[in-house]
Amino acid sequence: AKFHSDDVFATAFLEMIKPDIEVIRGFEVPKDFDGIIYDIGRGKFDHHQKDKEYRENGCPYAAFGLLWREFGAACVGEEEAARFDEKFIQPLDESDNTGCDNDIAKIIGEFNPGWDTEQDYDGCFKKAVEFAKVIISAMLHKITDQWLTQTDAPYHWISL
Repeated sequence: AKFHSDDVFATAFLEMIKPDIEVIRGFEVPKDFDGIIYDIGRGKFDHHQKDKEYRENGCPYAAFGLLWREFGAACVGEEEAARFDEKFIQPLDESDNTGCDNDIAKIIGEFNPGWDTEQDYDGCFKKAVEFAKVIISAMLHKITDQWLTQTDAPYHWISL
C-alpha cells in the first residue's frame, strides 16, 4: 500500500540503529506479535488517532518523531536529539499530519509506484528507505556534527 515519509523515515531510523531488525509492513497487528509497532495499531508509535501527541510548540508527532523521541537521545545525546527533531523531524511530522508542503516528504512520496506500473509497493518502499538513510545521515551530521551508523563513523549503540 502507499507509504508516506513518516513510515519510511521511521523504518530507516530503526534499520540504522538496529541493522538486524525485521520490518513487516501491514495494516493490522498480529495478535501474538511482540515487537515495535509504528504508524498503525494505536500504540506508542502511532499518531493516527484523535488523542495524538503534540510537542510543546504545537507540532504534532508522526511515527518518525515518536520513535526519535524514544531513541534519539540515546544515539546522539539529549541536546543534539532535540536540535535534530526541531530542524529536521518536525517539518516532516508536520507535513504528514497536515499535508503542508515539505520537499523531502514529496520526494519520498515519488518512490510510490504509479497507477500504471507493475512495480510493487514493498520494493519501492525498500528503495525509499535506503534513500532516507542517506538523508538521515547527511542531515544528522549537518545539524549535530555526529554520525549515526557504523559505516558513516563510530557507531552509537542503543538497546531496543
